[in-house]
Amino acid sequence: MSEDFITREQFNALIKTNKGFVFLMELVENKFKYIYINQTAEMVFKTNPEGEFLDNVIHSDVRNTIEENYRKAIHTKQQVTYRDFYLFSENGYTNETVCTPIFYGERTYLLAITNDISEQKTLEEKSVFLQSLFEDKIDPIVILLKDFTIYEVNPIFNKLFKFSLNKNQNFMDSDFMDTENNQKYLQYIEKTFNGKGSSSVIFTHKIKENETGTFLVSFSPVYMDHNVIAICIQWQELKSAVQLKNDLIETTLLLDSYRDALNIAANICITDVNGVIEYVNAGFEKQTQYSSVELVGQTNAILNSREHSKEYYKKLWDCILNGEIWRGEMCNRTKYGRTFWADTTIVPIKNAKGEITNFLAISFDISEKKSIITNLRNVEKLFRLITEHTNDLIVITSEDGIILYISPNHEARLGYDQEELLGKFFSEILAPASSDLLNQEINMIIEDFGNLKTELEVIAKNGQRFWVEAQVSAVNDSERRGIKQFVTVAREITERKELEEKLRFLAYHDSLTLLPNRRYLLERFEDIAHTADSSNSSIAILFIDGDNFKRINDVYGHDVGDEFIRKFGKALSSSLRDSDIIARIGGDEFVVILTKMSKNKIKRKKQIEQTIARIQKILRVGWTIGKNYFSPTSSIGVSCYPEDGTEISLLLDKADVALYYAKKISGKDSYHFACK
Repeated sequence: MSEDFITREQFNALIKTNKGFVFLMELVENKFKYIYINQTAEMVFKTNPEGEFLDNVIHSDVRNTIEENYRKAIHTKQQVTYRDFYLFSENGYTNETVCTPIFYGERTYLLAITNDISEQKTLEEKSVFLQSLFEDKIDPIVILLKDFTIYEVNPIFNKLFKFSLNKNQNFMDSDFMDTENNQKYLQYIEKTFNGKGSSSVIFTHKIKENETGTFLVSFSPVYMDHNVIAICIQWQELKSAVQLKNDLIETTLLLDSYRDALNIAANICITDVNGVIEYVNAGFEKQTQYSSVELVGQTNAILNSREHSKEYYKKLWDCILNGEIWRGEMCNRTKYGRTFWADTTIVPIKNAKGEITNFLAISFDISEKKSIITNLRNVEKLFRLITEHTNDLIVITSEDGIILYISPNHEARLGYDQEELLGKFFSEILAPASSDLLNQEINMIIEDFGNLKTELEVIAKNGQRFWVEAQVSAVNDSERRGIKQFVTVAREITERKELEEKLRFLAYHDSLTLLPNRRYLLERFEDIAHTADSSNSSIAILFIDGDNFKRINDVYGHDVGDEFIRKFGKALSSSLRDSDIIARIGGDEFVVILTKMSKNKIKRKKQIEQTIARIQKILRVGWTIGKNYFSPTSSIGVSCYPEDGTEISLLLDKADVALYYAKKISGKDSYHFACK
């Protein structure tokens, strides 16, 4: 290399503070030749490569990547930066190399500086991982800065709540905050920012579809250098208090059953953190042939058979003191010297602060084959006890959906004998729509051991249908490796579904006549108009007002008036086609939507007048309420789609104005078309 460019002393002086690997290369006959390397880089090679070509020093697998980036820097005449390894690689470190081309006269050089960025890589991995957890969290979460500005909000928040939030928005000034909750939120937010720790409180909020939900809202501080720089707010939806109480009772009963069954099936010993025995059950006494009086206050060393090494017990204690569950086969000795083997599980018990207070040891005697069979029967008895005394419907199916097990309460609820259901496809007892839904959603968990929560409609043997809320989980087949089974735990929600349907019906129908209401028209008209456009037809809107209805209420009372309105609505319905729609929008005001009308104005006018004549004729026939006979008349205003408007609100307004002119110009029992 020419001394006019750089000397060894100059090179060392320039890079002496750099802790990375530094290589100065020259491009000679299209090959890279080592000119100088720093002292740190010398550790990479067995011998100093200065004066050697890259081809002779670096293995071809690595060399291809290096040369590709070196040549890219020279070709583009710009710095090129590349990494040896990237996020989530199996390597424990990551190098980043900066390649700088140098052109000196007719000679071309390249300076490569490589630094270890493993810590940066770890931070990037953590950032990606934590962001993924934040976005996939099933509960709504908001990260709030000290000025109440929203730093982050996860997608589930804006899917669940009626009012959405955005980054950089002031949380307290958002539409999400209402007058009732504002001060309460402010109190807990300020408390958390002031370093008072985490807290949780119950709030009520509006959620989608005009529903209200009750949430347990948690306020958690985010620390940096021992200072609270932000808070994390999380909303967890709660069930009704009555449901929670019932669930608590059911859970308590179930846990009592678990405890009783476990006492029968297993040998139990509870110690303090030092291994001093505080409690043993009858099974443990029988197994060891010691009484509880002899055992309590002693350590388990009293049972030591000298079969295991000190290292065995050290690993056991290291495991459980670290808060982990230990399981293994342990050889012990009874009071009278007989050794026995026990399949033992030791579980650390923690208090609310997360501190270990006790150890729970559950063991099964595996000394003889008979003991194994007995324990298996006890486990089966425990499972049967759970399934036979729960209100939940439990089904286990194969990966293909064939029923392998079904809880006994299915017999009473579905009317099938258990033998009739075993071997059937689970989909055979589901309504077609629920069967299709389950088949679609099951693919979401079949590739992974996840779970699915859905609502299914079940069909009993007698054809009766009822709804259940089902939790479906994928588990390993106990006998066939790599094969999954599905466990479905379902609870009946028929009454809830019926109530939802009733509320949905009442939201879109008039409570007196059970006819559709104004909201129904407003939401359905877009579909009705689309159908008309697709079939090249028109729509007529009839705004109908009963004549002298106020007099009926005044003379005969509101009960007769209500019955008169019901009769009025039935009379209108009987004069229409099945494709037409009638709605009551208030008092004695009704709206009729005539569909499939001709687009020819003359023909359509004739069709409308024929319908109006039919309505007037049926109303004049009248009806009797009690001993009173009524033969009512009506006034009608007409508007047409699309000539008079394309929005239902505009068409109703024009029909209403036409109704006014009908009464003003022609008097009662008349009709009038909307004016342009």
